[in-house]
Amino acid sequence: MEETHLEPRPASASRIRLAILTQPGHANAFGTIHGGVLLKLADECGAVAALRHAGRGQVATAAMDSMMFLDPVHVGERIEIVAEVSYVGRSSIETRIEILAEPYDRAEPRRVALGYALYVALDEVNRRPRPVPPLLITSDADRLALEQALARQAVRLARRAEALQTS
Repeated sequence: MEETHLEPRPASASRIRLAILTQPGHANAFGTIHGGVLLKLADECGAVAALRHAGRGQVATAAMDSMMFLDPVHVGERIEIVAEVSYVGRSSIETRIEILAEPYDRAEPRRVALGYALYVALDEVNRRPRPVPPLLITSDADRLALEQALARQAVRLARRAEALQTS
């Protein structure tokens, strides 16, 4: 039987950082890093944050949305992806993902992308969605972030319903 009461967890407990130096193999012919490379790294980092919140089992990517690319990343720059849980539903976990880039020889980071991804926690036995701990809300800033996340989730659900109708 699945546990019905789960202890709330703060967003900070899920925070993860991933850093790499970009390589020529990550780039296009113009020397800038492919958006797909950044999306892959963002998805991996977001999934780890979601799994930290879920606490066990597995998570599956349900949606990768709102990723805004703000500035190009050049070969040889260090990128850092920071992900943290920003919303939790019954079995879904949204993560806020920020990507920073900086020259390898100077500590001058700049934000190059910002977005959100949604994951679903799966149980270990039959890989079906399972309940996850609620997000701990303790401040006015947390409440505002929750309102914004609920609006994003409503948009995602509407897009999903539309996609299912047109397929």
